[in-house]
Amino acid sequence: MTPEAPEAGKRQRTRASYAAFALSIERLCHADPGARAALRAGLRRDLDHPRARPMHRLLTTRLPEECDDQTAQAHYTVASLIAAQPRHAFAPGQEDDEDTAAEHGEQALPENGEPDEATTPSEATPYGSSFGATLGQAVMAKGASMRVSAAENRINLLTRQSLRGVHLHLPAAVNQVRSAGAPIDWGQLLADLVNWPYQSGRISRRWLQDFYRITARADRD
Repeated sequence: MTPEAPEAGKRQRTRASYAAFALSIERLCHADPGARAALRAGLRRDLDHPRARPMHRLLTTRLPEECDDQTAQAHYTVASLIAAQPRHAFAPGQEDDEDTAAEHGEQALPENGEPDEATTPSEATPYGSSFGATLGQAVMAKGASMRVSAAENRINLLTRQSLRGVHLHLPAAVNQVRSAGAPIDWGQLLADLVNWPYQSGRISRRWLQDFYRITARADRD
């Protein structure tokens, strides 16, 4: 076993736990409209905001052990972003009530969102699809209403943000990509938010590179 193997395995398990957290939130929103409303109310709120208080009951047992405030905030933000999708994202076939369709898998998860080790799919890379790739896919989608220039402004705005700023600006960007039907890798977005305080430069570079790699197809086509 190479010295890098244990670290790579740890990253893979962490990445799997983020994906499992996102899936558990999607399932919760599907099963409990009240929980979905409580999570949605926490959008753009910090951990100590009064409107975030109902989220503690829903999310505390789903957080990693020894979770610091920045990691908790990343989980709360992603949970609220998932909950802010239209109802038909969780229950296809029902009428939308107020606020895009995302299919969720059938693998059962325990309450804390940890995947069963035997059934967690292995990943060849610690990375999923970045938000920059998602924004690029939204621009390239058939019939997309978002111009490349507008999306470029959005990705440049996001990648210049502080930790607090990226939490505040993500909801508008997520609304844009969801309206175009572009799928969001919630687990990877959660990983990037958790790591933003320490690796914002690397994450921003990856978002920008993925965005430009995808949108460059427009020039070639």
